[in-house]
Amino acid sequence: MDPVATMDPPHTNPVSAPGRRVLILYVRAGVGHERAARAVAQAMREHNPASEPILHDALEFSTWPMRLMYASSYNRMLARTPRVWGALYRRSGTRPHGFRARSRTRLTMLFCKDFMGAVERYKPDSILCTQFLPSEVYATLRDEGTLRVPVYTAVTDFMIHPIWVYRGMDRYFVATQTTKDQLVDTGEVPPERVQVTGIPIDPKFATPIDKAQARKLIGLDPDPARPVVLVMSGGFGWGPVEQVLEVVLSLPERIQAVVICGRNEGLRRKLAHRVQHHDDRIKISGFTDRVDLYMAAADVMVGKSGGLTTSEAMARGLPMIVYQPIPGQEERNCDFLQETGAGVRVHDFEELHYRLMSYLHHPEHLLVMREAAARIGRPGASRDVARALLDPVAPM
Repeated sequence: MDPVATMDPPHTNPVSAPGRRVLILYVRAGVGHERAARAVAQAMREHNPASEPILHDALEFSTWPMRLMYASSYNRMLARTPRVWGALYRRSGTRPHGFRARSRTRLTMLFCKDFMGAVERYKPDSILCTQFLPSEVYATLRDEGTLRVPVYTAVTDFMIHPIWVYRGMDRYFVATQTTKDQLVDTGEVPPERVQVTGIPIDPKFATPIDKAQARKLIGLDPDPARPVVLVMSGGFGWGPVEQVLEVVLSLPERIQAVVICGRNEGLRRKLAHRVQHHDDRIKISGFTDRVDLYMAAADVMVGKSGGLTTSEAMARGLPMIVYQPIPGQEERNCDFLQETGAGVRVHDFEELHYRLMSYLHHPEHLLVMREAAARIGRPGASRDVARALLDPVAPM
């Protein structure tokens, strides 16, 4: 389903230090947390092939009702009633250790009693969490003195929500200096426990790719006079991708595009049929592990502002047009993009058409956004996190 030819893996830099075991925990609520976890695991193997990243969905160590309901309820809510999620997100934005937060933590601990069992089973040297559920459990155990293994958290959004904030955390890895300031300003986390690394993304993003070469590999015209729009639906193929494609089809013929449908195979087939007479300039892809290549080929991206997707785009210096961000964390990530000048938000398809046409007529505006994106991009984030995990004495 992915038309991209296989490319050589990035250069690795093995070292001879003994391996360290790191239990890396994510939750399949969305796909970003798992992608961040796998990115760090890959960077660990590159940094030291003797290291042992142990990846697990944290829900494996919870009770069956928790496993049954937690991620599936979140995903259904985002797909069907995103405004409800937005309301819950805002409602949970109370003080990190207020009465409501303490009550939630006590309830969570009841459903996650095997988390200590996982530590005893795998005997890790440290634990890394890329989602707030395992962070909450392990930081609480650490704060109580029950857990002796250091616990780290990689925050996968650009803005801090109280659900990420726990006193027992040994170190946080965060996206930007602003994120660090927000975390420290809660009064719960001292600054020496917060390291600005960027959000961990696949190490491949640290390897530059020539734009013309990327376009050739995808099957597009490398001519810089034929801009490329990248449309991304997210891992599950959510959102109004069909309508966005219609906007792209209404643009001048010289415009090229790639539409990535994630794991939504029905959507991929439907869109491929729609563009069958335009497949010389519009490519439809299903799930792909070469997002870094597609982003290298593009001039602008239309999609949602999830933490991982946003970080990947910034690592490639790719400006973003955000449409229908999920209420809550994606809206706040979108705010960050607009504040830095690396992205804009559109509210309807007419505005999307206007923005794209404006960038075609005024490419200098897109260049300014590209420069802003490159300034905040951290393509080596996963490698910085891996070094901190494998070389604990490394400076922050």
